[in-house]
Amino acid sequence: MNNRRDDEQTTRTRKRDPNFETLRGDWLCLDFANTVDDRGTDHVVDHLLSYSDLVRWGWHAWILTDAERDRLLAAGEGDPVEAATVFARAIAWREAIYRVFAAVAGGDVPAPDDLAMIHHAHLTALSHARLLRQGGRYEWVCDDEPALDRVLWPIAMSAVELLTSDRLERVKQCPGCDDCAWLFLDTSKNGTRRWCTMEGCGSRAKMRRQYARRKAGSST
Repeated sequence: MNNRRDDEQTTRTRKRDPNFETLRGDWLCLDFANTVDDRGTDHVVDHLLSYSDLVRWGWHAWILTDAERDRLLAAGEGDPVEAATVFARAIAWREAIYRVFAAVAGGDVPAPDDLAMIHHAHLTALSHARLLRQGGRYEWVCDDEPALDRVLWPIAMSAVELLTSDRLERVKQCPGCDDCAWLFLDTSKNGTRRWCTMEGCGSRAKMRRQYARRKAGSST
């Protein structure tokens, strides 16, 4: 699976679906983990509240085409019990992914149970994938089948790809001012990226530092 987005796709993603946040993780599984805002606070905001939300986010994140999105939405409506089961599994996988990469970003060892959950998700994904040659290289490509959980397969493969990559040391957690805690892959040349975005958390942190300096100066 290709987790790296080119410039054109990144630009288009920002206009993709106004109901979801801009993708800032620079790796698919990290973007999935970032579908929750303000973790660890009393005002947590979860952007995935139903199976249909999961499918629409999959389209937003370029996992699904328009036709696949519409087909899965219809299938979910036709089998709400199975859709609810898949959604519950998705949330459990998302939280395991978040805990694993938050631990990595903090220099800690992820919990074995969380790694086992990602491993199981990866095996499930591989059972629905094939190796195909595309554009001069080989890639895992998920089968085109109407399974309700197909939106999860690329995410699981993305998580294992990153865990086994030499880029793992570039996984970071945003120390944003408003309890951001989003995860991202530092793709900067020198590995100096600190914030999920300079326009967001980085800018707010800069303004707060400037305010603190002005306040300290006025009190002397």
